[in-house]
Amino acid sequence: MKAYEHFNKTILLLLIFCLVGTFVIPTMSTAAETYKMKGKITAIDTKDNTVVVNVRMEKGKIYTVAGPLAPNAVLKKGKKSDVMLKDFNVGESVIVEWEVTSNGHIVKQLTGQ
Repeated sequence: MKAYEHFNKTILLLLIFCLVGTFVIPTMSTAAETYKMKGKITAIDTKDNTVVVNVRMEKGKIYTVAGPLAPNAVLKKGKKSDVMLKDFNVGESVIVEWEVTSNGHIVKQLTGQ
């Protein structure tokens, strides 16, 4: 009889873990990871509010961050924090913070020197 009760408890715990996993795992996988690196602006489109920044990776590889500014993006240049995308220039060194989503990159912060 005790083996039967132990088996029932094991099955019940397994079902609880499966049920919790059904709700927790999809939530975890949809969380976007944020990255922050130094790079150079290679293109700006003020009409579509997008920017392209090339950042250096290890071993000299270049990674291109290209995408629109997030609706709540923070843009800074020097000590000014009230700048707009039009205040940046192609070739300018910046620190870019972005996240990768299923639709591509979203630029969350752009900081010029």
